[in-house]
Amino acid sequence: MKICFIIPPAKSAGKVPERVYGCTFTYYKQPELPILYAAALLEKEGHDVGYKDFTYSNSWAEFTAFVSGVEPHQGADYEVYIFHTVLLAESLDIRAARRILEDTDARVIFFGPHPTLKPGNFLLSDRVFIARGEAEFIIRDIVRAIAKGKGGFERIKGLTYLKGGIIAENGTYGIIEDLDSLPFPARHFIDDRKDDYFNPKLVERPVTLILTSRGCSFRCYYCVPNAISWARELEWKRFNGGKKPPVRLRSPANIAAEFKAVKDQGYKAVSVVDDLFIFGGQKRILDICEGLKGVGLPFGVLARCDLILDETLVKALKDAGCRYIDLGIESLDQGVLDDVKKDMKVAAVARSVNLLNKYGIEPKANILFGASPLETRESVEATIKGVSGLPINYCMFSIATPFPGTEFDVRARKHGWAVEPEINNLEENLSPTEKALVSYPELTKDDLEKAIKKANRRFYLSPARVWYQLKKVSSLKGLKDLIITGWRVLR
Repeated sequence: MKICFIIPPAKSAGKVPERVYGCTFTYYKQPELPILYAAALLEKEGHDVGYKDFTYSNSWAEFTAFVSGVEPHQGADYEVYIFHTVLLAESLDIRAARRILEDTDARVIFFGPHPTLKPGNFLLSDRVFIARGEAEFIIRDIVRAIAKGKGGFERIKGLTYLKGGIIAENGTYGIIEDLDSLPFPARHFIDDRKDDYFNPKLVERPVTLILTSRGCSFRCYYCVPNAISWARELEWKRFNGGKKPPVRLRSPANIAAEFKAVKDQGYKAVSVVDDLFIFGGQKRILDICEGLKGVGLPFGVLARCDLILDETLVKALKDAGCRYIDLGIESLDQGVLDDVKKDMKVAAVARSVNLLNKYGIEPKANILFGASPLETRESVEATIKGVSGLPINYCMFSIATPFPGTEFDVRARKHGWAVEPEINNLEENLSPTEKALVSYPELTKDDLEKAIKKANRRFYLSPARVWYQLKKVSSLKGLKDLIITGWRVLR
């Protein structure tokens, strides 16, 4: 079959939904990993697969011409269009799907966290199918059924669709037990745009993304992980009494093979976007590091401060090429951390930062204001001061958003912390780095929004950090990207 994975235009260049994590608008371009995984599996099945990203032109006229088959576009030839949809992209993708359904006879498949959470929103006709949860093999099975043309949709686990005008929801697929069974993401679809992908924490470009595991066993109640993990978590919780799905790990050999493959494809660095990289015990991490030594690709990972306090492990990461580690710190107030179920001691922050600096791995902090009603203006100020005083060059300050599907969302609505009516129109109002959708008696919406601006300016406008960023610039394009990203953060 002829199949197209498609990303429609955004409302504006400044409001392009970020679809790898799905909880903010794009600051810098990243490969659409969920799409590339599913595309690779369909190619392996022998289908003629295409990929179109209209956020580069941001033109609905061009999108319509493509779908309608106006020369030189051939979009009307596709039999199936597939959307990976996150919360901020719901209205865009539905608008695009309506156009496809009106102008063609094609089928439409939605997958991702938001169709998993609210499948009924996307069932525009009986030619639309929802692949819930961890979707790669579900999409494969839907396409197989479409290709055969003999129905059989009722046997596809993880599928929601319309049957006789009534919503039919099949049982859950569960999770993919053997992640090594998945082909590597089909990165050849983005070869012509490869140089657009970068990460401010890595000098080298282009940068690609790699997942070495799926899921996280910790219980932070505000957390929305990467989009693949979030979709699998939403589906698993629904069918398993609210429990989180088990973590699944790729083998060290399989991970090393993908690193070698992306190096051969011309990538110069890797961002590992696991919800938490340090899983499976020290031996697994040391085995991964051993396998990456000979590849020679710099990379970065995400980790908890309390899981990177072992010197042997940190040294192994450095020797393998680890350049930075994103640290989920959230707050320097222990009461706040306890309330949000972080299950981490504040003392671990300085210890982990100092150990990373000792071995030349860049620590990057993530701070989240407004996740707890216990937070006050004084505790926020103490966190800003404390983080600004750490020997680090990067910190992302965000305001906690009660995303649908999280325990935080349930609590925020129950206790009246959510800001009405903005919380019910997240696509228009969400900007976690600057806009508050929660408000507390001791820490109001205005307090939170002022705190973000104050934190970013105090942290990034220090002379030492400005000079650090400028020293890393090696080209005019790099300088342009630094200015644009810096403006988006500081404004």
